[in-house]
Amino acid sequence: MIGFLIALVIGLWLLKIFFKIGFKILGLVFMVIAGLFLIRVALWIGLAVIVLGGMVLFASPFGN
Repeated sequence: MIGFLIALVIGLWLLKIFFKIGFKILGLVFMVIAGLFLIRVALWIGLAVIVLGGMVLFASPFGN
């Protein structure tokens, strides 16, 4: 009975460590995916701002 309890404690401790490492890796993966998505969104917004700025610059009667 005592051996079973010791095995149970060791098993739960290993499970806790496994889940802690697993959740850290999972969080890292989700952070990378979200970061790539946000970088893509930021690049599209930057491109739109550059295009609009160019249109305003070249379509402006005061530019030339």
